[in-house]
Formats: sequence, structure tokens, C-alpha cells
Amino acid sequence: MKAWIGAVFLVAANHGVLAQSATSAAAHDAHHQQPPSASAFSKHGPPSREKRKQGVSPGYARQWRAALAMGDQGDAAQADRALAKVMADREFAALTAGEQRVTWSRAAWMAIRQDDFERARERVTRAIGADPSDPDDLYLLAQLEDHQGNREAAARHLRDLALRWPRMLDRLDTGAVLRIARQAPDAAPVRVQLLEALLHAAWDGNGMGVGDLWYLLALDYQARGDADGVRRAVALTTSPQALVKFRADRRFDAFLDRRYATLDIATAARRRVDHLRRLATERPRSLEVRMELTYAQLALGRYAEVVSLADETLAALSNAPADALPFDDPDHAVWILNNRAIALRGLGRLNDAQADLVRASGMDEAGGANVGPMLNLGQFLCQRGRPDEARAMIERVGDMSGYGRMVQASIQHCAAVQQNDAVVARRALDYLRDHHEDAREIWIWALVEAGRMDDAAQALIAALDAPASRGDMLAALQDYLEPAPLPAFEPVRKRWRDLLAREDVRQAVAKVGRIEHQPVFNVGGI
Repeated sequence: MKAWIGAVFLVAANHGVLAQSATSAAAHDAHHQQPPSASAFSKHGPPSREKRKQGVSPGYARQWRAALAMGDQGDAAQADRALAKVMADREFAALTAGEQRVTWSRAAWMAIRQDDFERARERVTRAIGADPSDPDDLYLLAQLEDHQGNREAAARHLRDLALRWPRMLDRLDTGAVLRIARQAPDAAPVRVQLLEALLHAAWDGNGMGVGDLWYLLALDYQARGDADGVRRAVALTTSPQALVKFRADRRFDAFLDRRYATLDIATAARRRVDHLRRLATERPRSLEVRMELTYAQLALGRYAEVVSLADETLAALSNAPADALPFDDPDHAVWILNNRAIALRGLGRLNDAQADLVRASGMDEAGGANVGPMLNLGQFLCQRGRPDEARAMIERVGDMSGYGRMVQASIQHCAAVQQNDAVVARRALDYLRDHHEDAREIWIWALVEAGRMDDAAQALIAALDAPASRGDMLAALQDYLEPAPLPAFEPVRKRWRDLLAREDVRQAVAKVGRIEHQPVFNVGGI
């Protein structure tokens, strides 16, 4: 479940603070995820002897510098109090705009380290108001708005950053950018403005691609009748899964010929593997690139290659001393392990796959509980016919996204069906129904699992009729390559195929799209 790779960007301080810098490494230590050090601020203001000429007393200058430095000494609460005292002093107004910005920004980080994200948002807003010249503040504000659920505001700030500092985009966390862009409200103009700003900046996810982002922008171009815009979006799309959406969706038939080389899914999948291999060679310290490579290899069913790469990578990490790791981003190791489990499952080595998932579910990612592998293990256990173990696993899962809670409820439903527990099954199905907007496909699969085929058909047809969910639904219906089903899942998959063979479903699909055989595996889950 790759959906969790960037799912939590700003988390409580006891889980660590993950926020990569839009400015230099001197300003923010991207690897250790710490607030900027006081020594990094010299470029933002004159030395203290010049401050005296501007009316700041020597005593206040010393107090100000000491307050900034406290943040590096581990006590966020003490630093927060010292900074608050400095900012409340009447002499604060005599500092330069850049010095005031630095102070407000540092105070925002102290609030983050104390889990006070609303106060952090207010403070970084004051920092930008004092001096809007630092992209790092704008990026932090976008993250904080996203964390608080203010989707439109998050998209607006990220748009402004992309327009003003387009070259900074590749220094940002790809998952955070993708999430903010995808979650921007459909009806808000800022959504398309952000997508176009990213497109015009030639952003490519730091070389790793942007998934279906250009498909989302192409939908707007299609609605406007902009054929050149649609073709430009297709030409920039490198994800085979995203290209499947262009092929399957009839909204693009007037603009695209499915015989275009760019829409050859197998060729695109091979090209992506080759590109990521080269990138891994060019960036030997990037574990994220290796992770993306394993996903690309899984899409082609190159399971032995995934196992080999994962073995090499995990051995390098295991053999390295803690203070000399071979990668700059070791948190991605859990996903290397997760993807090795998927490859082992594809090779039929089910016990080895389960062992890897158990290990991955016990690892931390960015200091927090690793939700994705835990849910993958729950799915795996249930599909192997071990409902008691599946339910015990998912009870350990803590905070997660709406999509994650849908996966959790689907596992609860799967286990309850196998245990003939009608009460729990109904409760899980009710949750899936009430929150189906978070993951329509999961809701429909659960209806199939429950044997409610008419309801499943109605939900599927409704998803196809709705323009916002049509692309994802068409992508889910494609005839992908698949490994052999796990024992308890085989009857559910047979009923799924029966659902797609229904005449009402076939007509609904033909009205808005098509189902084709796809020469790739649908990478997701286990």
C-alpha cells in the first residue's frame, strides 16, 4: 500500500518532525529533521554590533541570540518561552524584517516540537508577514495547513512557492507535494493553478515521476477542449498506471489515439525501470530511488530482481554502523522490506513473505508506527484464511488516513465473514458505506465479499457516472496481470469477475470507458 509513503508529513513531536527544506542544508538539516540552527541565520540579519546602531540594546541582542540558540539544545518548551519573551519585548520591533522573520520561524518550529500545530501555523504566518523572502516558511505553512485539513489554503501556498521558486520544487518531499495537489478541492480554481504551476516548472518528482498528476490536469484541459494541453500532459506522464487511465477513459478519445507509442503500457513500464536504474546509479545514497525502482519492477512482475535489490539494500543497512549509514533516507527501508514481501508472495514463498511483513510492521517510519505494512500484513493474513491473526494485527494500528481506515475496516469485514461474525461484519460494512468517498473500490470489493452483488453493481455504476471518481474506477476495473490468489480470497475474486460480466455493468463501462488487458501488475496491497 504505497499510499502511506508520504501520508504523514507533519506529526507529533514524539513521533519526530519530518519536514524537508526548500532552502539550503545550512538552514534545515534534512536528514535529522531538526529546526534550523541559530548559526544558520547570520545571512538573514546584520551582526549584533550593527544592531546597536539600529537602536537595539546590547542586552536585548544577547537575549535574542540566546533564545534562537536554545532550540538546538533539546528543550523546546524552554526555547519557546525564551522566544515568546523576546517577541513580546518592545525592542523586537527594532529588529530588521529578516531578523523578525527568523524569530517567528524558529518559534513556529518550537510549537511543532510541542505538538501545537495551530500555534505553529500562526507563527509561520507572522514570519511570512514580516519578510516573505524565504521559501522554507511558505513550504512549512503549506504543510501545516495540510496537516490541519485546510486543503485549499495548503494548495494556495504550494502554488505560490511553485510560481516564485520553481527551482526549489525538487528539494521538497515528493509525497507531500503530490498529496497537497491531489487533495485540493476539485471546485477550487487553485487546484488547476497549482497543477499548471507544477507543470510549467517542469516538476518531475525529483526525477521519480508524479504518478497520475498530469492525468488530473489533463481532465481540466479536456473539459476546456485544449487538445495541445492534453497531449502535453500525456507526453510528460511516465507512470504506466497513470497512462492506463488515459487509455481507459473515453473523455480522451477525441484527443488521443491509443495506438500512440506514448500510450504503450508495456513499453512505458520497461522505460520506467530503466530510468530508475540509471537514477539509482547516479544517486547511490538515495533509498527512495531504490524503493521506486522496486515498485517499477513489481509492475512488470520482475520478482527475482526485487528480491535481489532488496537483499543487497537491507544487507548494506544492516552491516553499516549507526553513524555511517549508506543512505541519506533510511526511513524508506521499511518499504524496501514491504516490497520484497510482495515479490516473495508473487514467487509463491508465502511464509517468507509473511515473515517480511511481520518485520516491516514492527519497524518505524519517521519515528511513527508503520501503518502501511501493518495493514498489508492484516490483508495477507485474512486472504490466507487466518482471520484471528488478521484482526489481532489491525487492532494495533493507530492513527491513519481516511483511506487507511477504509483498508482497516475492509480487513475487519474480511475476518468477520470468515468467522461468521455477522455483527462485526455489519459494523465494518456500515463504516465502509458511510466513508465510501475515501475509497470507493474498497467499498465495492466488500459488497462483493458479502455477496451483495446488486448493491455492488449499483455502487460501481455510480462511481463510473461520477466524473470525479470515474478515472480511478476505470483503472480498478482493468484486466491486469495477477499472481495466483491466496486461498481465502479466491472465491471473492471469482465473484468480482462475475460482477464485471453483468450486462448492466458492461453497459455502464462501455458508456464512459473500456476494459482492456494490461500487460502490467496493479501494484498495491499484497
